[in-house]
Amino acid sequence: MLQQSKLRHKVYLLYPGHYNFSRKITIKADNEYRGIRVFELVNPLPVPLLGGVKNPELFMQRASSKAVFSSFLEEVKPDIIHVHTLMGIHKEFFEVAKEKKIKVVFTTHDYYGICPKVNLIDYNNQICTDYRDGQKCVTCNTNAYSFPLIYMMQSKVYKTFKNSFLVKKLRESKKQKMKQLSEKQSILLEDQVDLGLTVQFQKLRDYYCSILESIDYFHFNSSTTKKVYENYVDITGEIIPIAHSGIKDNRILKNYDVQKPLKITFLGPLEEYKGFFLLRKSLISLLRKGKTNWHLNVFGNAYSIPLDTEKDFITLHGRYQSKDLFNIFQKTDVLVIPSIWKETFGFIGLEALSYGVPILVSEHVGFKDIIKDGVTGIIFKADPTELANILEQLIHDRGILEKINQNICQQEFPYTMDVHVQKIQSMYKKVIGDR
Repeated sequence: MLQQSKLRHKVYLLYPGHYNFSRKITIKADNEYRGIRVFELVNPLPVPLLGGVKNPELFMQRASSKAVFSSFLEEVKPDIIHVHTLMGIHKEFFEVAKEKKIKVVFTTHDYYGICPKVNLIDYNNQICTDYRDGQKCVTCNTNAYSFPLIYMMQSKVYKTFKNSFLVKKLRESKKQKMKQLSEKQSILLEDQVDLGLTVQFQKLRDYYCSILESIDYFHFNSSTTKKVYENYVDITGEIIPIAHSGIKDNRILKNYDVQKPLKITFLGPLEEYKGFFLLRKSLISLLRKGKTNWHLNVFGNAYSIPLDTEKDFITLHGRYQSKDLFNIFQKTDVLVIPSIWKETFGFIGLEALSYGVPILVSEHVGFKDIIKDGVTGIIFKADPTELANILEQLIHDRGILEKINQNICQQEFPYTMDVHVQKIQSMYKKVIGDR
């Protein structure tokens, strides 16, 4: 959006804001941000983030009037509306856009609308391909955020203090408790599903699928998201890999020494769906075979996990910031992205590529689209044995990584924000024509 604003396009941002006691839906101007006019949707639909949906009915409430959306669109007069999430926005917004013949495009950053928990991973940490007419949704969302908690998280007070040390600690504690409760309760609840709630989750999916099918054009950020969305809705669009303003061409040739431990890096939360435990299992199997010439550096959660026999071979560094990436990748021989969920893209892969770092990426990760298997990276099946075999090969033959690094540095690098914006602009023209 900032890049579009720099190109002198008129850019408007509408975001789901706070709730007040009147519960009347309004749209009010917020502070302008670097040339972008910002508007707050007051009293939006609940915004669950990654917390799940406890009461589906609250997420399908109709706006009492379409007038607020009609007035807003008449004021800003957009040529096109680009939606980045369905969270918080009412169906009536899309109905008004359709009535006014304003084209709408949607970027597939996540699976919200299809999956209330966003990532299509069920309570058994498996890819969800059948929600059993809402029954699995009931179990998966048992410990979802309550509306009072969502209300608080959308408040201006929370936004002021959400990055404070205390609030971060409370947030991490809440996530851990939810995870532990989910693990304990999922087995008990699977056979005790509330049938009324099951019907509500069916209606919720139908509600969001009807919105998705009303959208004119889809910007799929990977072939992964294209396949997933096309399984659920009849839609049209194209694949354009995403980027962010921090992506620069920092590629360098790296030195690999087979005598030194292979420096493996994992960046992300220590969660099943991100594949950390799959990677850990692979590495433990190497230790059992006597393969010890490696070290894993982990950057992600603020909290730690207990390590056993592998404790001398894995270092948990905790959280990192984007400014740390240069030093992290300087000390990385290979980055592993072992996700078991259908990861929509995976910025960390692009960031590593921008530093010339070879990447092992699971078959489920959207980022694999810009990797040529065996040439500029390695794509593997999300299986601990297969990953262990690849890592063992790299431990013994660093020449594989050296060649991949060379290939990365020699290829073109069309992944900057400037190039991305050009592709998005071309997509807009395809949808609305020249204006």
